Amino acid sequence: NYIYDDKYILEGNLRYDGSSRFPSTDRWALNPSFSASWVVSNENFLNQSSLISLLKFRGSWGTLGNQDVGPYPYIASLGSGITSAILDGKQPTAVYGPGLVSPSLTWETVKTINGGIDLGFMANKLTMSFDYYNRYTLDMLTTGKQLPEVLGTGVPVENAADLVTKGWELALGWKDRLIVGKKDFNYSLNFNLSDSRAYIEKFDNPTGDLDQYYVGREIGEIWGFVTHPNGFYQTQEEIDFGPDISRVSSYPSTRPVLPGDVRFTDLNGDNEISWEEKTLDKHGDLKVIGNSRDRYTFGLDFNANWNNFDLRAFFQGVGKKDYYPSGSSARNYFWSAFAFPWASITEENFYNHWTPENRNAFFPRLKAYVAENAGSSYGAAEVSLTQTRWMQDASYIRMKNITIGYTIPSDTMNKIGVDNLRLYISGENLFEITKLYKYLDPENLEGYGYPFQRTYSLGLSLTF
Repeated sequence: NYIYDDKYILEGNLRYDGSSRFPSTDRWALNPSFSASWVVSNENFLNQSSLISLLKFRGSWGTLGNQDVGPYPYIASLGSGITSAILDGKQPTAVYGPGLVSPSLTWETVKTINGGIDLGFMANKLTMSFDYYNRYTLDMLTTGKQLPEVLGTGVPVENAADLVTKGWELALGWKDRLIVGKKDFNYSLNFNLSDSRAYIEKFDNPTGDLDQYYVGREIGEIWGFVTHPNGFYQTQEEIDFGPDISRVSSYPSTRPVLPGDVRFTDLNGDNEISWEEKTLDKHGDLKVIGNSRDRYTFGLDFNANWNNFDLRAFFQGVGKKDYYPSGSSARNYFWSAFAFPWASITEENFYNHWTPENRNAFFPRLKAYVAENAGSSYGAAEVSLTQTRWMQDASYIRMKNITIGYTIPSDTMNKIGVDNLRLYISGENLFEITKLYKYLDPENLEGYGYPFQRTYSLGLSLTF
């Protein structure tokens, strides 16, 4: 690195990384990076300004390698286990053939181009930092091109895709001191906000299979059906004269569709509700209806102290995110009896499902397994099919922590041989503001459904 006159800063790094997770011929990667900045506020024409205390422009370019592919995926290994068959009164041990491995496997290269600015005003009472970046993930380590099912084994991990991520980050800060009751009141407020979007730029998917990456796919995009404006079938005539829904109904041969079941919109006008071939060219009644990535993530941190009292409050949140109820948490707290007939029924399930007297309910008529087996040989399980009706707005703001403390004056404590004694009360996750279904936790949407906890604590910190 080199700094000239505290104004011009240059830095360069050169890494040479090796990993035994890759074959010996593809084991090493060279990763350089460079950055430069100009501290404009130290220039003669600006360093006398009483308003601008810091003005700095920054730029950087660099690469890093990623080796996160698991242990030695380039080595074909034989599996073993106890068979389910009993031979001569015993369950013998079996050895199974290896799956496919990629003939060439090497580092994933992450290349980042970044530009930024740092600002400070009024002796840095007010500070701001902004960064804009493009990050290119080249030779991404992921499952490769789909292979014919008759192959009899899974697709190996390969350097199969390129990804570009474009994003920005903003940080704002304010700190000051006031006189309150002849005592110093010190406080600070820090806020950060960031956003990014990522797209696939290279992947071998000639059929445009929607279950795989394809060129132009935005990471996190959610394909799904559009629920009919009426929500549910209200009469048998709507079922009889509507589009064929056999492909999106659970157990269609044993359980007929009836009023109160979910109703879909026939987007392509072929008089059938289906995903057709589930490809870019032939996706039936599917469309992009949301995105599951966190957008506009933010945090707010407030600190203050006065007359031996101190306060800290920290908020965090996500400004934009879509979520369709799935997984363990959703089965337990959202779908409940619609997933399993033996599940505990929530209050919403019980009072807010379709009946002839409650046609505008949130949930369909009580019917088990409609939130399971999506796309199975038994049908498609209507409500488990991602659709607009139950798409959730998963944005939120949550108070992560608030702590109030009091430090007993040192001249009092020194008399008993104590250097410092601080008493405090603290609360974690005290409340949140969100539009999510009330039994779901925005920070644990894909978890195992353990009840979310709020924590209160009292404590003291003692120093001798």
